[in-house]
Amino acid sequence: MRVRDLVDKPDLGLTVLAGDESLERPIRWVYTTDLLDPGRYLSGGELVLTGLVWRRGPEDSEKFVRAVAGADIAALGAGDAAFGEIPADLVDACRRHGVTLIEVPIDVSFATVTEDVTRRLAEESGTGIDGVLSRRRRLLNAIAEGAGSAGLVRVWSQDNEIPAAVLSTSGRIVASTMDISESDVDSLVHAFLTAERVPAATKLPDERWASVFPVGSRELASWFLACDGEHEKWPREARESVMELASLAGLERARIEGGLRARHRFGEQITALITSGVRDPAELAARLRAAELDADAMFVAVVVTGEGVTGQPFLEEVLAARFPELLVATLSAETIGLIPVGEGADVAELVRRAADRLEPAMGRRRLAIGVSGPVRGSAALRGAVDEARHVCRLAELRHTRVAVATADEVDSHVMLIASVPDELRQTFRNRVLGPVLRYDEEHDSRLVDTLEAFLDSSGSWQRCAERLHVHVNTLRYRMRRVEELTGRSLSTLEDRVDLFLALRIR
Repeated sequence: MRVRDLVDKPDLGLTVLAGDESLERPIRWVYTTDLLDPGRYLSGGELVLTGLVWRRGPEDSEKFVRAVAGADIAALGAGDAAFGEIPADLVDACRRHGVTLIEVPIDVSFATVTEDVTRRLAEESGTGIDGVLSRRRRLLNAIAEGAGSAGLVRVWSQDNEIPAAVLSTSGRIVASTMDISESDVDSLVHAFLTAERVPAATKLPDERWASVFPVGSRELASWFLACDGEHEKWPREARESVMELASLAGLERARIEGGLRARHRFGEQITALITSGVRDPAELAARLRAAELDADAMFVAVVVTGEGVTGQPFLEEVLAARFPELLVATLSAETIGLIPVGEGADVAELVRRAADRLEPAMGRRRLAIGVSGPVRGSAALRGAVDEARHVCRLAELRHTRVAVATADEVDSHVMLIASVPDELRQTFRNRVLGPVLRYDEEHDSRLVDTLEAFLDSSGSWQRCAERLHVHVNTLRYRMRRVEELTGRSLSTLEDRVDLFLALRIR
């Protein structure tokens, strides 16, 4: 039932005072209130009826309308018994906030309107309570028969004639009856993670509309539902049953997480053995066999550090479906993952793709991820973990909120810098560049920027002067000042390297 259907009933005599453009909005339910701020009792799509008892002055109209607009109601029906007419300030507030306002005449009771709406909604639901129970029974049977998420999505889509999918925030398609491309997945993940509230509708790259719903709580590493179309325009039974689908999908995810928790003990034991410095290949091989892993298999190590978020849920969400034998453990401030991989498996690409999708939703949180190269056999696992730790330090130096570094980058000077302890890096930078930094601060000069431009220009006076838009003599004066302050000569390669490395340390 839509707002227009109600307004067009001649026996009710309703009049639209604001929001004519939103008469196609569906009505999900009726809620009658005399509270000044009823927002916490609304879930969206209601026809809100009020006798205006809450109004003491014009400022109350603004507060009330702001509350119902924030709850995304279908329309507001106001009775004129209290004031003889609808106050102009209420009409103005509804126009400002985009709320459809309907005047209910004094001789029409709210009970009559409520009865009319509920009867129409019951008719639209088809078979009424029997149909609801039947659809619920089919969903429960899909779970009982072990059909998993794929069975749940298939049954719900068939019953409601709406294609749907369960996805993870890393972009993995858990189950789907939707036709979705990689770019669609990117759009859906972005919409779910960044929407002010869910459910929410979003437009896909091909101009189709889709709606996203939470599966459990909305977290960085979580599942969500995506369905074709704008949920507000669905039939009432689809809007109600989609939450049952989300709830059952949550149970399926909990079942999978239970299986992962069963492997946590193995991950903690094996990781502790690798990182403790104990050199006992036989014990490590035995622990791997107890975890049903081949001690001679190919492995990749991943190390994750975080600010405001832990790495374990991220690793399990991104990698567990592709690598079910994954072992994960969190030790102090870092999470370590050991992944048995086959030939051609690209762990780094999976992690990078997930990182790109999560980046917009990180806020002040950060994740740094280091991925080792593949190694064969249990004896090489310590080296793989150490390598992943070093490249994780490299990721920490980057400015993105989810930064990924791999063993392929160990041939960069940045990798050397990252492998040095923080205190030593800062000491080196301060000793080499400290006098220049202090001079810049005291004299509001730009010696450090000029030095960086000079080295980036490979020591070419002319190119650097053109780049900075200064005369060559000005550039030479600045560089002489840098040499005096640092005690280093820009004419020698050794001193240039020291200055270059100090500039790269942040």
